[in-house]
Amino acid sequence: MPQPKKRFVYIDALRGFCMLLIIMNHSHFTFFNEDINLLLVNTRVPFFFFLSGLFFKQYSCFKEFFIKKVNHLVVPYFFFSYIPFCLFAYFYTDRYSDILYYLTAFIPPWNTPLWFLRSLFIAFLIYYLIDKLDKKSKWLQVAVIVILVFLTYYTNKEFKRIRYDYPLLEHTSFLFNNLFTAIMALPYFFLAQQVKKRGWLDFKINWPLTILLSSLAFVLAYYSKQDGFSYYAAYFGRYFIFSYVSSLASIFGLGLLLAKIKYTKFLQFIGKNSLIVLGCHALPVIIILENFKIHFSWVFLITLALMVPCIYIFKNYFPKFTAKEDFFKFKDNH
Repeated sequence: MPQPKKRFVYIDALRGFCMLLIIMNHSHFTFFNEDINLLLVNTRVPFFFFLSGLFFKQYSCFKEFFIKKVNHLVVPYFFFSYIPFCLFAYFYTDRYSDILYYLTAFIPPWNTPLWFLRSLFIAFLIYYLIDKLDKKSKWLQVAVIVILVFLTYYTNKEFKRIRYDYPLLEHTSFLFNNLFTAIMALPYFFLAQQVKKRGWLDFKINWPLTILLSSLAFVLAYYSKQDGFSYYAAYFGRYFIFSYVSSLASIFGLGLLLAKIKYTKFLQFIGKNSLIVLGCHALPVIIILENFKIHFSWVFLITLALMVPCIYIFKNYFPKFTAKEDFFKFKDNH
């Protein structure tokens, strides 16, 4: 089946909308209703994982798959960690006191939103193996994912309890957090693949039914949302199963709406270049604007506007570093 980006423009619009939610969060743009803010916390990152799952596919071999993911995730990760954003952080702030700390800043990067690329890379590698089980049994896939999710949830809770007793664990806790989050994201990958394989992306329903189904989905998402939730820090709430219900309901509702809205060119533009926006919206743009004591709503709008020239520059002048062209070439030895 063709990749979603070739047939369904609303997928790019959804990615763009997710990126807007991310920029809102990092520019501290919040709503007066705390329940809505909490709902967005339950939605933003899961939405990105689900959309990433739509674009998962097997290649000729693991080597080709690995090289593709290195080109699409690892190369941009290092690029946006160092050039020019960590340089900017080093000269613009006193965050780093010596050059050695700066040179190891990519672990974790000063450009904090890049944690998602680390976690997404791990999720792709794990799901590659799980997807192989599809040839044996889809229920085996489900069983493996369910077991992994429950083991990860309770292992993560134990890790949070003991990590302060061991300096090495505390120092590398962000890597464990990325691993825990990657595994907790596997259900989104699996469900996204089921949606794509069954052709459910190509649905056609009228506006009244769209409004009805979207409204019901948002009500379900609203009342099943969870507190104490952070994919970045690997906190998954007290009743993590309901967080899946909330996020999937939001994804369903937003998907229905944006599939019907015709004028989403700007969202599609942001969505197609979401990796560049992820890499450059927080640092230096938002940090500079916040230093000028600009109101958060203006920080959000100005940041969004500045993404247009950022996309143009990085897309056209650094294509190999922003997943527009392959940095490493796959050579089939057979």
